[in-house]
Amino acid sequence: MVLQKEKKFYLIGTNARDFEDCTVEAYERIKQAKVVILSKKFDSKFLKLAENKKIYFQEKFSTNNDLVLWKKIYELFRHTDVICHLVDGDPIVDENGLQEINYFKIKHINCEIISGIIKVVNYLNLSSELLTNREKNFSSTFLKEFNIKKIKKIINNLYFEKLIVFVENKDELKQIMSFFNNMPPSKIRKFNISSEKHKNLKNNIIIIEELNTPSYIIVEINEKI
Repeated sequence: MVLQKEKKFYLIGTNARDFEDCTVEAYERIKQAKVVILSKKFDSKFLKLAENKKIYFQEKFSTNNDLVLWKKIYELFRHTDVICHLVDGDPIVDENGLQEINYFKIKHINCEIISGIIKVVNYLNLSSELLTNREKNFSSTFLKEFNIKKIKKIINNLYFEKLIVFVENKDELKQIMSFFNNMPPSKIRKFNISSEKHKNLKNNIIIIEELNTPSYIIVEINEKI
């Protein structure tokens, strides 16, 4: 049994490919940790930051951020007291952060989430512009849990400009495709459909059938009424 006294778990989000996106807070928490869990896809600079610490690659335990991984991390607390888990993107938006933290809280481990760069926002900025560029980041609405009724309501709103929808499976992709293909001809608005993984879909909605899931679909207005 793990003795929980003074045990600390940090769930840290950042950009796996760009160390410069690591916040000061994330940097400090990594330095405090004695054990670091991260994926093999992380830039080597993160490994240098974790020098003199015990480093485990996530793939050694599980290919997914899931219960199997969390159990393995929990077992590591038998021999250490501060562990950080680095994830690519934001722990809550891009990963199962809330479920992961809840798992350790049930085990009476002191937990903290450090927010990171939301991957789909990097895509919207073409990974090169500041997040304050209003021409690229105007009135974006995030819809994490798929709900076709909410999608319709948001898009039909007069002030709608950009919607980011997380789609988990092919059925959800088909629902989105069906919705746009059946929009009445009287609609003056035109939409650009793109995704984090496919950059040039635009008005050819049918292509979304080829997307891998899970993924983000970005619905951006192209012409206002």
